[in-house]
Amino acid sequence: MTCRYTDINQHDALYIAARAYPGGVEALALRMGMAAHVLYKKLRPAVESHHINYEEVSEIVEHLEAAGKADMAELVMQAFNWRHGRVAFKLPDVSVPAGELFNQVLSILREEGTLANDINEALGNDGKIDDGELQKIEKDLQQCIEALVVLRNKVRAKHDNDQAN
Repeated sequence: MTCRYTDINQHDALYIAARAYPGGVEALALRMGMAAHVLYKKLRPAVESHHINYEEVSEIVEHLEAAGKADMAELVMQAFNWRHGRVAFKLPDVSVPAGELFNQVLSILREEGTLANDINEALGNDGKIDDGELQKIEKDLQQCIEALVVLRNKVRAKHDNDQAN
């Protein structure tokens, strides 16, 4: 049986991210000082005898970032937060050039365009939203929300920087 993974499920996202680590789950387990079979079990929520804890998730995120896989680290945090009705995003640098604000607005418009297109396609087929379409739309929504919050923080940082000068 083939398992279908989703980026918005926190367990799936953690497994996807661990597999993306250079050398895969085996190399990540070695880096964490644990046997590969143990990490595999911890990454699988159906295994009752093994559970991953916060410290281990944080360690995985740190190792992913150190290995240049920041996108996978972000995926893990986003999926966890999405489950609880929150969003995670990387805070922008304090000094923000004015042009970067415009670029962020364009980014938001792109994200909203993708969202609108995916909703239109989902409803255009049969007027219903199936599981796959819902997953895609929820990911689009998450990205739109993140883009707006990043814009808010960049505007505030620009304001603070301008007030200091």
